[in-house]
Amino acid sequence: MPIPVSALIGSPRRLVTAIVLFVALDLSVLLINLWIAEQVARDAVAINLAGRQRMLSQQTTKALLLATLPNHGQNTESAQKEFEDAFGLFSKTLTAFADGGETSGGDGPPVRLQPVRGEGARAVAAARQLITPLSQRNFQDPAERAWAADYMVRHNREILTLMNHLTSALEHDSISRTQDLRAIQTGAFVLALANFLIIVLGMVRKYRSVEQDSRRWREIARHDPLTGIANRKAFTELAGAILMRASGDGQSGAVLMLDLDGFKPINDRFGHPAGDQILIALAERLEATARATDVVARLGGDEFAILCPLLHRKEDIAQFCERLVATVVDIPDDDFAGCKLGVSIGIAVYPEDGYDLKHLTALADRAMYAAKRAGGNCWRIA
Repeated sequence: MPIPVSALIGSPRRLVTAIVLFVALDLSVLLINLWIAEQVARDAVAINLAGRQRMLSQQTTKALLLATLPNHGQNTESAQKEFEDAFGLFSKTLTAFADGGETSGGDGPPVRLQPVRGEGARAVAAARQLITPLSQRNFQDPAERAWAADYMVRHNREILTLMNHLTSALEHDSISRTQDLRAIQTGAFVLALANFLIIVLGMVRKYRSVEQDSRRWREIARHDPLTGIANRKAFTELAGAILMRASGDGQSGAVLMLDLDGFKPINDRFGHPAGDQILIALAERLEATARATDVVARLGGDEFAILCPLLHRKEDIAQFCERLVATVVDIPDDDFAGCKLGVSIGIAVYPEDGYDLKHLTALADRAMYAAKRAGGNCWRIA
């Protein structure tokens, strides 16, 4: 039979911890992806607005120059309104860059900006200082408009340079921030991958350990001269080691004691060679029915024992015992006409009945005799 998955995972608590850690790291990678996407989108808006500032400074200068032209009539009012709108948006956006807050986006809806730091903050502060004199003028006065136009022409290149510095600083900060987030994302991914590999390698190592134990059990346990399966001494050594490991990991299982029903009449009627034939056939069938992780042993006479790691639920024990009973009943053939063979099975389970092998076999032995008293060919749990 194949090795059950439950035999490969070792301690369930450790496996659950590893899986939870793997899921947490996987989720962190996903959240960092979302964070990066949001940050890149926010940085793109800020960079676009910084580029718009260059256009607004040009528009402000142009509108002021148009507003100062003589005999311009209604166009003067239109140019003045254009100046006020462009300059107002330019100032509002600079304030949002400096202190954080809302400004009008490129397509109309308001946009919230985060305060800039470092080189960008210095560029914003210098630009705010340059436009401060404009904020204190009365642009209804033609002389004030002429002064403002001259001021903007003289400082236009400086303002453009500052806005270029702001754009470059935002781009640099965005790239640096994205690289940092990518590094964190890569680290989380590497940790998740390493954790996954630890789980896989742990299960592979456990599988190899179980395989090696299984081979060792088969080699050590084949000491019964008649049947070739484990004898009492080998069963005691192997079962003791398994129970000690199960006690450390908190694992469960069952110890089964089996005694044939109707074996003595076959022995008496057909002789010991016939009885030996029955015992050999029984040993072969028990090993075929048992799982790869189980230990099957002949304790003496027609008494057998099976240690079943991780066999614990009552329904699983019942199904296993049904297969054992069917296996035994089917052994006698035409050479033993009129003879019926059965088996009485007693079961003790751990950890409920402890991990001491001597105590478990004593409990299973008593349960086996209770099955015999019930008519045989059945099983009882201690």
